Amino acid sequence: MLKFERVKIKSEDPEDRVKTFDIEPVIGYTDNEAYAEGSRCIGCNICTQACPASLDIGGYVNSTAVHDPGQTVKIVFENLPFPAIIGRVCTHLCEDICVLYDTGGPIAIRHIKRYAADKFQDYSEVIHLPKKKFIGKTVAIIGGGPSGLSAAYYLSIQGVKVTLYEALPVLGGFMRVGIPKYRLPHDVIEKEVGFITSQGVDVYLNTKIGQDVQFEEILKSYDAVYLGIGNHKPRMTGTPGSDAQNIMHATEFLRRTSLGENINVGKNVVVIGGGFTANDASRTSIRLGAENVYIMYRRRDVDRPGYPSMNADEEMEETMEEKVTYVWEVTPFEYAKEGDRIVEVKYWQNDMVPEGRGRAKPVPKKDKILSVNVDFVIEATGQESDYSFLGDQYMRMLKLTPQGQTITDQNGMTSIPGVFSGGDSTNFSRDLISAVRDADTAVLGILKYLNVMDQVNEEVLPFLDRWKKFSPMSAKMAYAERQK
Repeated sequence: MLKFERVKIKSEDPEDRVKTFDIEPVIGYTDNEAYAEGSRCIGCNICTQACPASLDIGGYVNSTAVHDPGQTVKIVFENLPFPAIIGRVCTHLCEDICVLYDTGGPIAIRHIKRYAADKFQDYSEVIHLPKKKFIGKTVAIIGGGPSGLSAAYYLSIQGVKVTLYEALPVLGGFMRVGIPKYRLPHDVIEKEVGFITSQGVDVYLNTKIGQDVQFEEILKSYDAVYLGIGNHKPRMTGTPGSDAQNIMHATEFLRRTSLGENINVGKNVVVIGGGFTANDASRTSIRLGAENVYIMYRRRDVDRPGYPSMNADEEMEETMEEKVTYVWEVTPFEYAKEGDRIVEVKYWQNDMVPEGRGRAKPVPKKDKILSVNVDFVIEATGQESDYSFLGDQYMRMLKLTPQGQTITDQNGMTSIPGVFSGGDSTNFSRDLISAVRDADTAVLGILKYLNVMDQVNEEVLPFLDRWKKFSPMSAKMAYAERQK
């Protein structure tokens, strides 16, 4: 008899996991759990509509169901060289649109991918790439995050000589320094990054373009350039008192923690912001010894970034399990200091005023001042891309959206000839799977630009669109309907 109930995903005890960065909150599927969950899939593949990377989800779920995790990994690698990483931190909009959502629950697509990937310490056991030869073209990649690494992989296996420049001392970009290692263990990143670089990618770490190497020199030395620079420039609120010593932007906080620094956050921490980065910063604070952590957001919970989605609900649930307190509809207006340290966050409660068809506007009620004592403040208030490494000439040439994101054509090329771009600096989704999609697009665009399409191995080209045009928005709409 066909079993429709979703196989329960187990979690570690919150009281145990908050004591260390070394326990993943979610426990991976066992063999039998993965087989059972995969067997629930009816093979409609509507999930592929909502996958930015256009993965053959039905194909790899089925291969897991028939006890072939190796085939699952092969299918994922058709478009995505990070099955273990994405199997942990993907936004998994594919699950939001699953036709079984109301019939036992959506297929646990993300966890099936993680299960299969974790079966192999070395992907060369299952990924047998055809022998390649150098086709006489060179590409420089600036930025070693998910988009840059994906481009490096798919270009290098085609025989393009790839050189990757990374400003940080490690590869992985936001995967490595923006996502805490309790959610994404470093050994998982190292396994997948190592497989990519083993394809012949030359890597220069601690190398800042514009300082150590000039961008103009890069353009002259390579046949094409791919920018996967991400959004690492923090946007601070400028709230009075921000010049204190015990305040930090979340991107810096998470980066320093990920690189091994033990930051003294004290007992009471306030995190300003309501998105995924705010959750990560708050849970990291708990693991650094904080006893009381408050996430303060100016809007309602239903207005928070990433919602509506199952992913946003799952992350908020895990955060609340770890005793983080959400404070909705508030506006901090002053960081009260003693000396050079913030000791109190003063804030107003907001009224949420409807504005036409848009989301409600937060309007502070200034007649009453509220406050909370604090030892450390973290602002998870967004970040932006820094293009200063281009130099004045090329910054003038680079066309940006009003929001400051790189404009690219259908092939992923920017307004600078031969310069392509993808990832958080380019798309509005700002998630890992969309960054990979950008890289897939640019890889084909670069190969066309280099005029080498007659030399490529089509078997290992990424699939840009499989069966249907992807529509992440359709998944969000489906999930929102179910929550009413």
